[in-house]
Amino acid sequence: MVHIATGSEFVLIACVFKVAKPYTDVCVFNGRLIAVDSTGRTVAVGPDLGLDLVAEAVFGGDTKILVESDGELLLVDKYLKPCMNGTVSFEGQGVYEVRMIESAARLVVFRLDEKEKKWVELTNLGDRVLFLGEECAFSLSASDLGMENGNCVIFIDHVHHIYRSTELGISVFCLDKCQISPLSDFPCCSKLFWPPPQWVGLC
Repeated sequence: MVHIATGSEFVLIACVFKVAKPYTDVCVFNGRLIAVDSTGRTVAVGPDLGLDLVAEAVFGGDTKILVESDGELLLVDKYLKPCMNGTVSFEGQGVYEVRMIESAARLVVFRLDEKEKKWVELTNLGDRVLFLGEECAFSLSASDLGMENGNCVIFIDHVHHIYRSTELGISVFCLDKCQISPLSDFPCCSKLFWPPPQWVGLC
């Protein structure tokens, strides 16, 4: 649930967003509260609590995430796939327990074209690195982090931790390769996550 301040009172944002599609993420960009729904349709909440269209929908993925990056508003569209984690207990009745989780299959990154009110797909983030954590998202310069290259998205993805207990549950998506790999495949990035920072949600 998200609340916004109106004078001395807070208003439940769900009451403002009376639409068919649920909003999946919110952020503040250029002083405005921005929300995106499951189709990618994006709106801004005005001073009168009215909704102004920011960008039309971009159908495709399962989860939409807003990220401010170097003065621009980006949208990460995450495609999910189901993964099964099963364990067998040989004590008692030998019950087979199955736990289903969702893992990222691929990511698509868009940049907001404010004039045309649409999302434009990006194939290169340049020096920027996007971080998608537990209920937070931000971007940093790869050179400021001491990384050789940017142009990637680092995000929570518990599937690697399930199959390999030594993994932190973090994946890296490289835009140039359109490929998702575990963090351990990138030694230059791994040092950023030990000990795990608070935004990762493992502390």
